[in-house]
Amino acid sequence: MKKLLLTTITAAGLVLSGQAAATPFYIDLTDDGLINPLGAIDQLDLSYTSNTEVNEVTGELVTRAGLSLIGYTFGGTPAAYTDLEDLVTESGGETNTFTSTPNFPTAGLDISGPSFTKLTFDLYLEGTLTPTVGVNYTSGYLDIYSYDAFDFAAGATQLMTTQLSSGGIFPGEQVVQSLVTNTSITPAGQDIFFFGDGVTFQSFEDYITATLMDIVLEASQTVSVAELEANIAASTISEGDTVLVSDDHNAGVEFQVPAPASIALFGLGLLGLAGATRKRRS
Repeated sequence: MKKLLLTTITAAGLVLSGQAAATPFYIDLTDDGLINPLGAIDQLDLSYTSNTEVNEVTGELVTRAGLSLIGYTFGGTPAAYTDLEDLVTESGGETNTFTSTPNFPTAGLDISGPSFTKLTFDLYLEGTLTPTVGVNYTSGYLDIYSYDAFDFAAGATQLMTTQLSSGGIFPGEQVVQSLVTNTSITPAGQDIFFFGDGVTFQSFEDYITATLMDIVLEASQTVSVAELEANIAASTISEGDTVLVSDDHNAGVEFQVPAPASIALFGLGLLGLAGATRKRRS
């Protein structure tokens, strides 16, 4: 199983500082009308499968994972997943669903008790493979969704969307960067993701508004170009010049804030801190 590290860097302007420190964050998935999450999280963890179509003549490729694979077929294969329940309960256990490090009972909850709301994702990337050199991604997105683990029929709700800004597969690693802007957090996603000190919290959307800076989401993985090309050569599923590569991954999502941003976040009383008792989620 290939190891993939999906790192989310929350940057108060990378032009301000090249230093980024790992920042614990909070998630409040309960809906009691209050902002009172429990348990700082170092990173979110994810096990999932991706499908990549590669044109062996032009090198053009498309990678899909998460919700994009529901109903997806290629080369006469059965649908990768039939519905949301199939996606998140693959192989008899949770997959395509975020857990956390540390993975303790209070992570993602608040003082009112447990929540049956969980987080999943949708990934789509387009790019071009240059043999022995690498992959250059030209467009795509990574979105975060929530779902009710006891009501799969209700479907998934989009909380956050990001758009690719740059990325590719280089010697020994894959790096992908996308942006979370002031329009990226949906109404349903407000007051779910926070920075804080365990007492005072600031939502991601308030952070963006206060700093006037986008959030940079950076993803990296250890899969090499040679490994990808070996998987392409071994593929037995094709449509014309295009072959399908399917692979399993283990991922982690980590949030970081450059030093100037952390000072602004906790030292200047920015927007969101005074609203620690309100919930805007709809």
